[in-house]
Amino acid sequence: MKKLILTGLGFLFAITLALAQEVDVEQKTKETIATLAEKLTLSDEQQATIYPVVLEAKITKYALKADTALSFQELQQQLHKLKEGSNNRIMEQLNDKQKEQFKKYLAERKSKED
Repeated sequence: MKKLILTGLGFLFAITLALAQEVDVEQKTKETIATLAEKLTLSDEQQATIYPVVLEAKITKYALKADTALSFQELQQQLHKLKEGSNNRIMEQLNDKQKEQFKKYLAERKSKED
């Protein structure tokens, strides 16, 4: 009986952590969209179109980081491909002026990471 209760509590704890992470991903996505909207002066329509792209990228990023089977080098390659793909999908939604601003934003972000 104790094993059953402990197992149930373990599942409850795991589900709670998973849901908490989902909220964190949602919040981080909203923050990213707000930053992009400010930097690129995105319309409401553009924000709505870009939101799922950013959300998918963040969820995939967390999943990749949680995958302990990947080596550090494989993880870096996968994250780089993910970043390139999502940035390209975002670029498709921007006008020419916004594309230039987005490239500048990415360059600034990259210099901060280095």
